[in-house]
Amino acid sequence: MDEIVCANTAFRYWRCPPQVRDLYPRLPNTEDGWRALSQAPFVTDVLKTPIITTTAPGGVNYHSGLRTTIHCEDASGVDGTLETTLGFRVTNPLSTLFTMARFMSPFDLVLAMYEFCGWFSVFKPTAAVEAELRKADDAAKEATTDSLFELDESQDEAPWKRVYARVKVKESINAKGPDGKKKTKEVIKLKGTSLWMRKPLIELHELHECARKMKSRKRGAKFYNAAQMVTGIAASPLEVAGILLLSLPRSRGGAGFRNVYVNDPTPLTASAQSIAGQKVCYGDILIVNPTIMKAGIVELQGEVIHGSGAVLDHDAKRMTALQSMGYDVFLVTHDMLNDADQLDAIVRSLCSRLELRYRNKTEAQKTAETELRANVMCNWLQIGC
Repeated sequence: MDEIVCANTAFRYWRCPPQVRDLYPRLPNTEDGWRALSQAPFVTDVLKTPIITTTAPGGVNYHSGLRTTIHCEDASGVDGTLETTLGFRVTNPLSTLFTMARFMSPFDLVLAMYEFCGWFSVFKPTAAVEAELRKADDAAKEATTDSLFELDESQDEAPWKRVYARVKVKESINAKGPDGKKKTKEVIKLKGTSLWMRKPLIELHELHECARKMKSRKRGAKFYNAAQMVTGIAASPLEVAGILLLSLPRSRGGAGFRNVYVNDPTPLTASAQSIAGQKVCYGDILIVNPTIMKAGIVELQGEVIHGSGAVLDHDAKRMTALQSMGYDVFLVTHDMLNDADQLDAIVRSLCSRLELRYRNKTEAQKTAETELRANVMCNWLQIGC
């Protein structure tokens, strides 16, 4: 394939874990025809159609059911692209985000930026790929975050670490009940989710520098405004939702907290270290009142765990260690963020603990919050589709 993949198509490429990409054959050349290319497994499963590509300088825009070609000089340069192992060139993550501004809503662009700057990706493999991944599941579940980013000699890119959810399943046991039927028991198993852990694809300062540089270009203002809403490095979609609902101005639907820090390192005292077994802890969202030098920590709790159950014990120790140092730790779930009354109660409690003034929202601010919640508590798999 000779064209350079960009925008939403490139976004789907960058979301795909390297261990999944390695399962697919190379794409055919466009000389074989776009219909043949559109039927390649990696296109039908991951990239989808129409394939969005960028032309060389002087090219013209083109659109059909199989492909969309756009002109974007900044994205088609050598520095803005790289060669993939699947036989095509793709825009780098920054250029991908900029070309997406043409096709995405402002808020979806914000979420895409948070994902590329964050420690996570959202990707759902096909059933056939799931079967292949299952063979390596045992090793993946036991991997640590450190070992996640260690390469062996056969790898060009470190495999990402999948996030697992607990699910209840019934299993047959070697016994029969009074009715002669086999007995079953309910057990907890881990099931792979669509959430994956990986290193950030873009540094936060790189995004902001690019946004300032591109501000005067076509669609540059849209890109710049979206980048200004990306204020931290998140580790999950739920963290992104929490950040935006708590930190955005009240006029835009947020709680209006200032001095909000994301996954900020907190050095532990000697006694807290003995509880957590480490010298530093990272709170999901840290809200500070600098006037009285007091902070509250919001921990986002989803129904997924990173690897084995040992991580849950680690989270409990971390929260206890922070509480032992006087931090008010608020455990917030997906459902709590998604409920206006529950979130308001959390905001009210945070204000009380941090000695900040609490104000009831106006009807206009409540409407803005409803719209914001609909935008952030969304199906992340649909971003860029």
